[in-house]
Order: sequence, then C-alpha cells, then structure tokens
Amino acid sequence: MNDDSLAGRTQKLRRDMELLLQEEWRYRRSRTHSDADNTEHDNRKARLVAIREELRILVEKANRLSSHGSVWYS
Repeated sequence: MNDDSLAGRTQKLRRDMELLLQEEWRYRRSRTHSDADNTEHDNRKARLVAIREELRILVEKANRLSSHGSVWYS
C-alpha cells in the first residue's frame, strides 16, 4: 500500500496524528513550559486540526468512490 492510495494516505495521517497526540501528552504532563514549548504546542494543535480535516475529506472522497469498487485497497 503506497501513500498515493486513499488507504495509504489515511494510514500515514493516523500515524502522524498518534505521534502528535503522544507529544501533547508529554507536554501536558510537564508542569512548566518554556516559550518554545508553548509555540510547539500551538503548532501541534494546528497540525492536528489540519490532519483531522484531511482525514474527513479522504473519507468523503472514499464514500463517493465506493460505488466504483473498493477504494481502500490498491
């Protein structure tokens, strides 16, 4: 499965989201945050929003294409 397929892209985005969520967990466990930490936190939040939106678009695309056969496997 390559990253050009819907399934490949979805899988890559989910992995990226999981890594970002792990970083968020580490951030939240720390009691003190530097300005750099806060900036990284804001960037992660923005990236998570972008990933969720892209996943939503991929699911909509897959639903449209599903009437033409299997789209999750290529």
